[in-house]
Amino acid sequence: MAVCVCRGVLMVTRPDFPAIKRKLAHQKEYFLHDAKDFLLFVITAILGTLIFYRQTEDEITATLILSLLWYFFWKESDLQGKVFLVAASLIGYIHELVGVKAGFFTYLGGFFGGVPLWILPGYGAIFWASYNFWKIFEETYKNSKWFSRIPAAAVGITVALAAVDAIFFDLLIDPIFITLGLVLALLLFKNLAEVRMAYFVATFTVFDEIAGELIGTWHHPIFSIFSLMSGYVFFLWIAITIKEMLSGTKKWRAIEIIGAILFLAIFAKDVLAGIR
Repeated sequence: MAVCVCRGVLMVTRPDFPAIKRKLAHQKEYFLHDAKDFLLFVITAILGTLIFYRQTEDEITATLILSLLWYFFWKESDLQGKVFLVAASLIGYIHELVGVKAGFFTYLGGFFGGVPLWILPGYGAIFWASYNFWKIFEETYKNSKWFSRIPAAAVGITVALAAVDAIFFDLLIDPIFITLGLVLALLLFKNLAEVRMAYFVATFTVFDEIAGELIGTWHHPIFSIFSLMSGYVFFLWIAITIKEMLSGTKKWRAIEIIGAILFLAIFAKDVLAGIR
């Protein structure tokens, strides 16, 4: 509400709420479609929550923070986006419960099954954010001259990640098996555009894993970048497959069926070995 004096008469004008609402909607729309701002926001929100939890071990507040982020993404999604968000959250949380039970990793805190509750909204939020960021990035820069060079850049990044994984982490424990796992996971996607997207989502998510490891939010006894990337690519494929099945657009390919069975069999074998 604004107050002004015109020719000695006190006048009160009400705020133009529809205009304010339109302006906020426009700013939100811009934010969701600006690659740099969106990426900065997501990184700040996720890293901030990890640091906060490491310092306080306040599971409830961390869950509320990431739930707000999750709900924001939910409100801005269509039906397929909402299915993807829910599927990623549930798949991720179940995987973490099984992984902790099998000894693949441990968390700081976690009053339910050794896994903090904030992982439930956090998993969905980070998958949705990385998936959405790639779509924004591709839409914004697909006509740029350098965009066609992304596959070559991905090769360079892969070589660099392999070197880091071998020198500082645990790729050399079983380099052939781990590398073939990543290749097989990427083959679950049907074209180069989808492979680019899956590779980016996996790379973005694995940097979050490294950040959490360094901050001290979780710990992996055996840590391999390529192994984690293959797992994230597979989880992304599951979430997208569920979305496509529910929308009636899924078209199965032989390599998808074979690859999915192999991944599930390997995961089941590792889980059973860890539990024993």
